[in-house]
Amino acid sequence: MGGGCVIASSYEAKKYGIGTGVSIWEAKKAHPEVVVVPGNFRRYLLYQRSFLEIIHQFTPDVEVASIDECYIDLKGLRRLYRKPYREICQDIKDTIKKHLGITVSIGLSNTKVLAKTASNFKKPDGLTVVGAKDIEKFLATRTLSDIKGFGSNTRALLQKHGINTPLEFVQSSPEKLQKLLGKIGLEMQMELSGYSARPVNSKDELPKSLARTRSFKVSTDKAFIYQQVLTNLSMAFWHLRRKKLKTTYVTLMLRGKDYKTYGQEIRLPEELNSEIAIVKLVKNAFDLLYQSDLPYRSSGIITSGFYHSDELNPKLFPNELETPGQISLFEQIDSITDKYGRETITLGSTMKSRSDVDPISRLYLPYIGLTS
Repeated sequence: MGGGCVIASSYEAKKYGIGTGVSIWEAKKAHPEVVVVPGNFRRYLLYQRSFLEIIHQFTPDVEVASIDECYIDLKGLRRLYRKPYREICQDIKDTIKKHLGITVSIGLSNTKVLAKTASNFKKPDGLTVVGAKDIEKFLATRTLSDIKGFGSNTRALLQKHGINTPLEFVQSSPEKLQKLLGKIGLEMQMELSGYSARPVNSKDELPKSLARTRSFKVSTDKAFIYQQVLTNLSMAFWHLRRKKLKTTYVTLMLRGKDYKTYGQEIRLPEELNSEIAIVKLVKNAFDLLYQSDLPYRSSGIITSGFYHSDELNPKLFPNELETPGQISLFEQIDSITDKYGRETITLGSTMKSRSDVDPISRLYLPYIGLTS
């Protein structure tokens, strides 16, 4: 769960209609016996990193689609590993299960859309191969809702024009699909026919923005809410460093009990990825945004305006906010947290304040502290 709604559900829960986006209140009302487990995004991200490291041991051509999904280009690997693609996929599954203790489902086919559809065919722990000769037979067993990219509005439009199955979509005239869906329609027809229109893209392109949010029990406690903000900040900048990015814009977000969102943008004087360098700017933004009579339920930090750290030209004058010492410090911190866990080292100001000290006064300057 996260933010009061279901963000993932077990196969057992899905059978009872409890899927992603359903509110916890609705799930408990319909099924009082449901077990609600809080999300642990930091653990998920550590698993994702290990998962991707295993995938990259087999091939560098990997496109990350989400936190638990990726596309892999296997072309040429049969010669390298001297075995069929199916066996290579099974080796990937076995390696992930051995080292991470989790199962994965793999779809193997000519295109990304077919591979994605095949990966959903047998879950959990499935391996489905759809060869070129089997595409038509496979599509005959699928519905439009099984195809990634066919949302409810697209399905309704296609059905109004007599296209009710993926096979009927493939067999439609290109002119008709282009008129209905434009270029995307032609690409989807190619993908579902077994001709790649969307090759695996392993290039790490700059994202438009990255957000780290945190839900908490509704509160008006200024010190507590600011601690959540600093935790968001620490997580956001940890991800920037992992992705070798620097940011020029930071937006502080607070969401009220009524789900109304309030934001304050901070334009940084230079490209940064060390949270210590901007904690005072974040504190000033928080003071402007926070309203003492307004209860809050979540906070967030959104970063944007990115540059690749390796591609920035050296500064003629020293960076006033992000010193070489800070850069070296966070390199060491990140190596420790990567090995022992994200919360091994954290900002001291994100920890619970002592009751005998004014909590707000302790949050102006961050201190690095060990936690066990």
